[in-house]
Amino acid sequence: MDIQARNQALENFEKTSFYPSDILAECPKFRVLVVGQTGSGKSTLCSKVFRVTTEDGKEDASDFGISQYSRGTEIPQVWKEITFPGRNEQTILHDSGGFEAGGTGELEEIRKFIKDRLKRTTLAEQLHCIWHTAVAARSRDISKRQIQTAEKTFFNDFELGDIPVVAVFTHFDEVKEKHQFKLGQQFKRNNPGKLSPDQALSDQADAYAVRDYENIYRRNLEKIIGKHSRIAIQYVAMAPEDDLTTSYSSNSAGVDELINQTKDMLTREGLRRLWASAQQQSAEIKMQETILAAMKQFERVVVSSTVPLVPFWSGTAFSSAFNHIYAAANRAYGLIDPSGIMLRKATRKRIYEACLNLSEWERRIQKFGMMVNFLGGAIAHVITAALLKTVAGILLIHEELFWKQRQQQGLLLTVDTIDDVCNTFAAGKTRRNVAAHIDGSILLHNYTDRQYCTDALVTALEARDRHKPSRTRTWGS
Repeated sequence: MDIQARNQALENFEKTSFYPSDILAECPKFRVLVVGQTGSGKSTLCSKVFRVTTEDGKEDASDFGISQYSRGTEIPQVWKEITFPGRNEQTILHDSGGFEAGGTGELEEIRKFIKDRLKRTTLAEQLHCIWHTAVAARSRDISKRQIQTAEKTFFNDFELGDIPVVAVFTHFDEVKEKHQFKLGQQFKRNNPGKLSPDQALSDQADAYAVRDYENIYRRNLEKIIGKHSRIAIQYVAMAPEDDLTTSYSSNSAGVDELINQTKDMLTREGLRRLWASAQQQSAEIKMQETILAAMKQFERVVVSSTVPLVPFWSGTAFSSAFNHIYAAANRAYGLIDPSGIMLRKATRKRIYEACLNLSEWERRIQKFGMMVNFLGGAIAHVITAALLKTVAGILLIHEELFWKQRQQQGLLLTVDTIDDVCNTFAAGKTRRNVAAHIDGSILLHNYTDRQYCTDALVTALEARDRHKPSRTRTWGS
């Protein structure tokens, strides 16, 4: 194979290994339609989920996002494909544009668009999900929030086929703020001169807001849509996030749930993987889907490790498994990497060494030992444990790079950045704890049990944060 053919084969491999049945050839991007009235938070919602940012690194939905990309178009807005080259390569958005109460022209255009997409025969041209946004509370009296005419038209009269739909009640944070203000005023009246217990009032206000959502917004909408298996309902907070180092923020309440609901409604495995890659809010979903993809390499590595003295079989199987798992993580985490540093052989080798804390010499010795495999089944459990530690290392290094980019709002990857993350991980307590748990769990009597080994891997990953609930943990501490 010449160099050009080899590079092309590597490129094709990197693109397809995360997705079953080569779905990228069939459907390279996840297509979302966002529907809602003016001011319902469509741009803000998508900025939270897809991490679309301004060039200067500030997340500001008021001057960037769906609306900006759609300005000045001559065709009706909903028909325009909105993409984010260099920012999020896995997503196509369609924005309904703002339609006002009583307006019929915009609604009819949306109806035509959905009907057209339902007729499309290729997966890439079909709509993969619809988010319908509606403000939870516009009126001063929260209890008077009624289902709008446009909402009734959409859910009662539109033909939605089997497209998954999530009805999203936005600005949930404002509902909570209304309750917290009332609770604060009540406390001051009843306890003059005393400082109000902010956290207790916040928790109580949150509980009241959830109660309103369940008893008013959700219940009223359910009366319209009935028991529809392809429509889910979720609330989401819209305030700017106060912490970019964690997937959970009080100002992003409901966002992770929206992402999970969207994933759970997708019936094709390939679309679920594509969705995991497209969304840039939940690192947990990226990790879950990568583990599922990674453990498909399990049997090949286990079987090859049990047969001694078959030249190159065990080592080749392990090396191939690593490449598949590494490529899966690359696709899932969707790191901003315009220079393709993560695709370089040197980067893969460096991350592999960090996963097992190996020097270059130790890596060569291990590779030779796997190639020859004198002892076969006697050390097969060691090879299985090494595979699981490699999976854990790939995931945790990608996760750290994911959070670094999010915290620094679009940090581009460099060789120095990757080296720093790998060095810290290799020498840190997190890697040692994960490795110790896996080594203590994988033994001769259970190393062939795929489900057991998957559970051991997940438990090891969960245990790393047992005493560190914040995402600002330091690996080396």
